[in-house]
Order: sequence, then C-alpha cells, then structure tokens
Amino acid sequence: MSEFDDLSNLYIGFDLSTQQLKLTAIEDTYKIVFEDIVHFDKELPHYGTRNGVISNGETVTCPTLMWVESLDILLQKLKIKEFPFGKVRMISGAGQQHGSIYWSHIAPSLLSSLDPSQPLAHQLKNAFSVQQSPTWQDSSTSEQCHQLEELIGGAEVLVNLTGSKAYERFTGNQIAKICKTNPTAFSQTSRISLVSSFLATLFLGHYAPIDISDGSGMNLLNIHTKKWEDKLLHICSCGAGRKLKEKLGEPEIDGLKILGNVHEYFVKRYGFNKDCKIIPFTGDNPATLLSFNIKPGNIVISLGTSDTVLLYTSQPSPTSESHTLCHPIMPTSYFSMLCYKNGSLTREYIRDIYTKDASWKRFNNILDTSKPIKSKIGFYFLLQEIIPFAKGIFRFDNNKLVKEFDDPNHNVRAIIESQFLSMKLRINKLLRRDKEKIQKLIVVGGASKNDQIVKVLADVFGTQVWRIKSEGKGGNSASMGAAVKARMAFLKQEFKNTTNLNYDEIEGNYLPVTMPKFENTKFYDNMIENYQELEKLVIQSQL
Repeated sequence: MSEFDDLSNLYIGFDLSTQQLKLTAIEDTYKIVFEDIVHFDKELPHYGTRNGVISNGETVTCPTLMWVESLDILLQKLKIKEFPFGKVRMISGAGQQHGSIYWSHIAPSLLSSLDPSQPLAHQLKNAFSVQQSPTWQDSSTSEQCHQLEELIGGAEVLVNLTGSKAYERFTGNQIAKICKTNPTAFSQTSRISLVSSFLATLFLGHYAPIDISDGSGMNLLNIHTKKWEDKLLHICSCGAGRKLKEKLGEPEIDGLKILGNVHEYFVKRYGFNKDCKIIPFTGDNPATLLSFNIKPGNIVISLGTSDTVLLYTSQPSPTSESHTLCHPIMPTSYFSMLCYKNGSLTREYIRDIYTKDASWKRFNNILDTSKPIKSKIGFYFLLQEIIPFAKGIFRFDNNKLVKEFDDPNHNVRAIIESQFLSMKLRINKLLRRDKEKIQKLIVVGGASKNDQIVKVLADVFGTQVWRIKSEGKGGNSASMGAAVKARMAFLKQEFKNTTNLNYDEIEGNYLPVTMPKFENTKFYDNMIENYQELEKLVIQSQL
C-alpha cells in the first residue's frame, strides 16, 4: 500500500536554489507528504559548478542548461519512486532571487514543441541567448549600479521607487551590463526571465510572467504602481527602454492566477494530469514568507548559503540597508528583507580553520562551553558583504583591531554573535518604523538544525525561537511555501473566494525549540552599541 493511496489531491512546490533543485508535495491540510532534491555539484558534475555556481572573481554565474537538466532528473527520481503525478492539482515554485535567464528568439517554438521521448536539456540547448545565467552572488556590476543611482537622482530616489538601492546582483543592473558588454546577446534575446518565471515557463511550454513579488527585487519595478518604471528601463537598456519592456513582459500582480495547464511533455513523460494547473512562481524569500503564514510581529531568519531576514509590513518602508518587496499573494501588502552574502559558507570556513577535524561537533562544543566576551568582537566577510558593504575579516579586542584573538577559538563564538547582532540592529530599526515588537522568531535553512547556533540566536534577540518540526520532512521552506501557494490557488479556484484563504493549519508544522538565557540577552543589549561603532570603523576602512 502506498502512502499516497488515501490522498485525493496533491500540491507541488519547487525551489530552484543555489545548490539544489528541491520539491515539496503537500495534501489538503498542508501536511508535507513527500520531498526530494537534486544536488547540482554531485548529480550534475559535468557542468563544473562548485557550490552550485561558476565563480570567476566578481562574476558568478550558473549554466542555464544545468537547471533545465536538473528538472528531468528530479522528476525521474519521483517516477522511479512511483510518485502519483496524476493526483497533483496545482504546481507552483520558487527560485533564488535576482538570477536572470535570457531566452533566444527560437525559444518559443522549442518550448511549444517539446517531445516527451527526449530530455529537456537536449531539446533546449539552443533556447538561450546567454548560456551562463548571472546569479545573486554576482558582484560585477558596480559600474552599472553607480550609473543607475546617478541618472535616477540618487540612491534615496531609487530606494523610494523600487524598495532598494542599486545592488550588483539585481537584474536591472545585470541587464545593463549585458547591454554594454554584449549588445549582440541582448538583441538576440526574446524574453528575460527570473529564475522563478524560468521554471514556470518550462512547465507551461510558453513564457510565464514575472511575479510581482520576485519582480520587486530587480531595481526596475515601481513598488507603488506595481509596474515597470520607464525611466529605469531606459537607463538599464542603454536607451532601449521599450524593447526591454517587451523582453520582460507585464508583471503578474495576482500570485494565485491560473497561467495554464501543465505542458503535455510532463503529462506523457511523467503522468501528470492534463488538467493540472500552473500558477505564478515567486522568489525563494517570498515563498519562505508564505511557508510560515507570517503575520505582523513575526520574523523569519533563514540561515543558508546566504542569510536572510523577512518581516511582514502593511506599508512600504524602504531603507538603504533593507529591501521592501511586494507581498506574493496580498496585492496591498509588503514585506521587508535583509540579505547577507556571508552565511553558511563563511560559518563553514571558520569551522574548518578553528576545529581540528573540521567538525560541527567541535564547533558546537566551543559554542556551548564558552561565554560572550564584551571586549572581543569580530566581523567576517569572505565575500563582498551587502550589509554592511565591506569585505575582509576584522577582529577587535577592547576596541583595537588585532590580527587574532588571544584565544583563537573565540572566532567560533564571534562569527555567530556578529551575524546575529547585525540582524538585530537592523530589525530594531525596521520595527520602529512599523511600531511593532517581535512576537515570534522563526528560524529556517540548513544552520537552523544546529541547536547551539539557534541558542545564540535566542540569546541575542531575547526571544523564543521556533523552527520546522524535525521529522525528516519540512526543511525546505521555499518549496514548502510554493506548495502552500499552489494549495491556496486551488481553494481560490474551487470556492471563487479570495477573502478566506486562511491557512493557519500550517502553524502545526513548526514548534518552539529554545528559550533565551536572559542574562546573556542583557549582555548583548549592552554590547550592540559598541558593535555598531566598530562596524562603522570597518566600513570606513573600505573607503
């Protein structure tokens, strides 16, 4: 007897992340019934990626065809496990934000005529005008960022228009770089997709629109009008604003809209129901927001390859350090986001240096047996950091810059404290703008499974921390959020009602895991002002 036999409806969410393609399937009560992944480096080694990307200095890309091939590999895994594709009613998905895909002029005909007897990658090898897709880790567009802010009237003007200042990874600036350095590729591009709409396009067999939430992380969308801003299109396309508008297509405001049925390729090759519907795919951060039914006063901290912070807001509240994005399913709402490049890979770097066997067990033991030391503060930016804009490793002892702490093991505690103090500093500023208090702190991502790291998080914020139940299912918050979005679209279609799309049942998927030690919280509260002053010194050293 199959675990799926008693289920009548399934809803699938995908997440095309930095290092993996993930899938989560849920049933009508939002319970997770199935998950699977494809790991790019391990399962697609012929593309030569490391940690999911190809890095060449500041330029960081991913082979677009690798993403295509990963979809067939994942679905074939499910087919071998006798996954009941025919019970899937709706499909949605998420993608790493800010990555961009450039379709060739022959792509529409290739997409519409997919042969189910042949793998996708074989059929779509000529579907892209740019073979290497820029990803969120790319920092090679500083020139374009400076130009964008200068021509629009300054960083503050751009922040108020788009919700963010100019960032190197944002798609508008990536497009501007391609226009300048490879105008032929730009002219040979029929459509520009984000990673999310790219994945939706594969399932539809025709171009999917860019979702309004994912689209608001491009430096191109006016977050107030929910439309592309003509001035920004003009600047980022070397004056070809109208052409760029056509290549982007109209953004989709309705995150639960039915875009069409799944392409017959997936029906015939894998057994999907021909009436299975595709809705807009969104960014991984908006999807994570949905996976927890985030409400005012709730904070989600994702500890992954990059670390991110998500806060629900009822009104746009742009700042130069945060991002304000449109809500993925509530057209009149927004959310704020903080994004840090130096996440898990930087934590792993410190682990490898300061533990003899490069083990988390030793790392955690150091955390567990040590205490905060106010005089010792470190900053760890292996990659060019976003918040603050700095690069390098900086250690301070009694406010003096030192090459190393007298006890080198203190780096283990210092990196975790530093990352969480930075988050708290920024979150406090955002909450003051919305007059909210933290009521629930939810942690997700790979490092959320590390109890010792989570304990430090609770201590820094002085708040109880929650996370997804550790039952072997539920660790993929973005694909889970996408699946939730698919379920909500099904309800909207069934009941023709957009006002009662309540999914409080989702809260049963996570639970409290630790309480703070308030004596440590008091310590960190007294420490944060000095932390802020030392951070300013780090920033000044970069000028």
